[in-house]
Order: sequence, then C-alpha cells, then structure tokens
Amino acid sequence: RRSRSWLISLAVLAVTAFGVPCFLNFGPFAPRSSQERSQPGLRGESARLEEQAADAMSFPQKAWALSLVAAMCVAFAGPQVELGQTNLGAAPAFARSSGTSGSGARVNKDPVSLLQYALPLEETLGADKVKPIRQLQANFEESRLFVTQRIFDKARGGITAGLKQISENQKDLLKPVSDDKKPAIKEMLSTLGTTFDQILEEIGGAEYGGTGTPYQADMVEKCLKSADKAQETIGQIEEMMLPAGYQSKVPAEYANLPRLDGRAVVEWTLTRGPEAGTKTYALDSELFNEAKFKMIVDGYSSPLSAGNFVDLVQRSFYNGMSIQRADGFIIQTGDPGPASGNGFQPTPGGPVRTIPLEVGLRGRSETLYGETIDEARLVGKEVKIPFQADGTVALARREFDNDSASSQIFMFLFESDMTPAGKNLFDGRYGSFGYVTDGVNFLRKIKPGDIIKEVKVV
Repeated sequence: RRSRSWLISLAVLAVTAFGVPCFLNFGPFAPRSSQERSQPGLRGESARLEEQAADAMSFPQKAWALSLVAAMCVAFAGPQVELGQTNLGAAPAFARSSGTSGSGARVNKDPVSLLQYALPLEETLGADKVKPIRQLQANFEESRLFVTQRIFDKARGGITAGLKQISENQKDLLKPVSDDKKPAIKEMLSTLGTTFDQILEEIGGAEYGGTGTPYQADMVEKCLKSADKAQETIGQIEEMMLPAGYQSKVPAEYANLPRLDGRAVVEWTLTRGPEAGTKTYALDSELFNEAKFKMIVDGYSSPLSAGNFVDLVQRSFYNGMSIQRADGFIIQTGDPGPASGNGFQPTPGGPVRTIPLEVGLRGRSETLYGETIDEARLVGKEVKIPFQADGTVALARREFDNDSASSQIFMFLFESDMTPAGKNLFDGRYGSFGYVTDGVNFLRKIKPGDIIKEVKVV
C-alpha cells in the first residue's frame, strides 16, 4: 500500500494543487483585485513587492510546476520500491538494542541479545560507566550480522575493534566492576579475546573459500558457532557486573508472592495430541516425536511474573496439560478449567493466586506495577522485555483487569509487519518475563491439543 502507487497519487495531487494554478494564474499566486488592494493589509515596501510578484507568473512558479511534472515522471518510470522496506543495511546493534521501532532487519529480534540489554546495568551502575561494555557488545553483534550477510570486511572491522577494546581499553571496561570481581572478569575478557581471534581466522577462511562454495559455507557455520560462544561470554561478563546481591524492588503489598531473583532456564517437552492428525513434528526435513525448547525467564525485570511461573513449574502444574491456543500468533496454556477458577489455587477450592501486571522499563530502577504504560502516562518508554522476538513469554490476563494474571501464560510469535517492534499493543500492557532461546523453530509447529509432557527448571 506504500509502493509506487502512493508516489503516483502524491505527484498527481501536487501537480493538481500547485502546477495548474501556476500556469493559469489563479489561486494563491493570482494578483489581487484593486478592491482587495485598497483594504487594510500589508503596508509599505513589503506590500508593493507582493503585488509585483503576483502580477505575473514568476520564474519560481514555473520551476515549481516543471519540478512536479518531473516528479510525476519519476514516479511512473522509477523502480517499484516499497517505502520503509528498502534494504539500507543493518542499523548498528547498539542503536537496535533498546527496543527500537521499525521493521524488518532493522529490529533486534535476537532473544539472547535482548536479554543482555535487559540487564539493569544502566539503572544500577550508570549509563556512562557501562557504555564500553555495551559498545563491545554492539560491535560484536554488528560483526555477526555482517558474517551472515557475507560482508566479511565489515565483519572483520567490528571484531578488530572489540580486540582493541580488550587489549588497550580494558581499564574502561573494568571501571564499573567491584574489586573482588575484577580478576574473574579479566580472565573472561582474555577468553573472549581468544574467541575473537578464532572468529577472525574463520572470517579469513570464509573469504578465501570463494563466494558460494561449500568451503565458505562451512567456515561461516564455524564462525557463527564461535560467535555463539563469544555472545555467551559477553553476557556472563555483563551479568557479573551487577552489584552483589542485586534484587529488583517489589512493593511490600506483594511480599507474599513467589519471586525470582536473577534468571532461570526452563525446558519444555511436548508431544502430539489426539487431534493433531500426526504423531510427529516436521522440522527441516526431519521428523521428531517430541518438540523440545528452552526459555530463559528474567527475574531482574519481572521478579513476580517469573517467580510465579517458576513456582508453578516446580509444582509440576503444567505437566499433562494441553496447549489451549495455537493460531500462528499466540501459543497459550495454563488454564486448569472453571472448576479451579481458571487459575492456580494454592489451596484446592480456595481463592486463585493472582499476579499484578508487572512491566520493567528501561531507564527506571523500579518496575511498574498494576498499571499499563498508558495508565501510568509512560507511553513511548521502552520495555526491558519487548514483544519483538519469537517466543516472547508473558502472563495472560483479563482484558480490563490488570492484576488478574495467574497460571495462564502465552508465547508470542513475532511478525514485524503485523506488530512493529515498539509500536504494538502488547509492550507495556502485558507482563512479559522472558524468551524462548533454544528450539524456537518448534513453536510454529505446535498445534492446539498438543500435550505438555514435562516442563522443568534446568
């Protein structure tokens, strides 16, 4: 809808509105009548100049009209390109890090990266102090993207910049680190440097292999595996930078609810239900009897939502339950039925345990509770766990009751064209608390009625 036809319509409208009046001398450029000139208005030299300019069609007016005709020709003859979808290259990872708006490749859809940027480093240590480690992460992520695009010279540049930071500017990287943690982080930076050297060798091998050759493909695959290792190391360094014993602040009124300090890895195992029509999951030309995936739930940003979920997992609450919704947009489960109040009852027959709406926001040391970003007048603030990656995990709730979440959770399937990052109706309105980080490709194969064989904290 924003393709060449949009340009054509705009050009036709502009020619009609401005070009025709210029040639025919009516409208805003037409000379005023003697009666109009006699009425109070502009005086002195400015009025005289206005009348002279309006008495005849000037050269700028002709230029206006001719330019618009030329624009119309460009619209008809130019290549058909959708506005906003042109491949302008990837934005730097540092710019993409904070829940950016936009669509397509310019959105950070890497759940591991999003979890790294969700760490409350800026809020606890100060943005200036942690800028070096964030820049190191940014350079690395940009290089990794260039490897996937086979732009090896640019990929090498980011890795080289990272090595320079580690060797020459290590003091800046260690500035926000407490003295007791510095030896361990120095050792991790050394390990990261070794991995970066390996990535540079593999980039060189990919270049030497020649475009499109099996050897190049093999070297790129090795390079990306090394990049996974580097990304994990950077994340470990960033998490170690947090103050010892850090805990997110939770209002006293919620002290009775389970909470998660830090993070947890949860593994799911699903099998086909009787209504699926098949007993296997087809993935990359392979058949699997079970769908397995892992998610990381974040107690730094959402201690109560994550804590409630982990508590239910440890109670085996979800085991044996079915997937209750899977429509290509949302995967939802956790409803035990109306007999249990459609939520978790700590005491059978007793009240359902409810969890308040919980939204971690970038730049705020305290999590937002009980209000959407609209109600708190914080529209535009970036959430720490944005709905911009496949497998974003959140608590389901009643539409008009912010604090009605209990056991029902959903996994969001991201489509940038349907729900642009930073501009969707989920961010700041539902309590997101983690991402699926491994086995995410299984999510789009899940069907309603599939059985949850087991969910466990690993």
